[in-house]
Amino acid sequence: MVLHEKGADFEASEVNLQNKSEEFLQASPTGKVPVILVDGDSLYESNVVNQFLDEVYESPKLLPEDPKARAHARIWMAQADDNFYPQVFITTMGRERGFSEERISEAFEKLKGTLSRLDERLGGREYLADGFSLADIAHAGNFVRLHELEEQGALSLADYPNVASWMERIEARESFEAAG
Repeated sequence: MVLHEKGADFEASEVNLQNKSEEFLQASPTGKVPVILVDGDSLYESNVVNQFLDEVYESPKLLPEDPKARAHARIWMAQADDNFYPQVFITTMGRERGFSEERISEAFEKLKGTLSRLDERLGGREYLADGFSLADIAHAGNFVRLHELEEQGALSLADYPNVASWMERIEARESFEAAG
């Protein structure tokens, strides 16, 4: 999404995470995506890559200029990595990955708490920070799985109206469509 927001010229490569190539493993020391190669150096971890791209591509800026607002954006980025992503992943993929029902249930309960905090934060605002930012992008990669939970009847986004409208705004962005 960041590359599309920036209008960057780039080449994307699909990676089979079930059968990682030697070339990919050389580029990604953790064996995870995303990873970008810049002048032969590997940069990885989503939020790190996104902040790097925001710094090297001048416009549009995807972190607020105000230091306090930028710090809040980074807090939400960390929350996406530390809470939102793992909770969504375990809730949607846990059985497939062999996690215990207790662990899946615990992740689902935590996810509902995370969605409540997001809903509260989004009350009266369109995005998590002062405008569309890396904080929103950090969460967007899991929207597909949230919709899956809703389709399965496990979760109702109507219970989180601010989150639901936020998701719609982000999903309507060209960058979200292009990154699909």
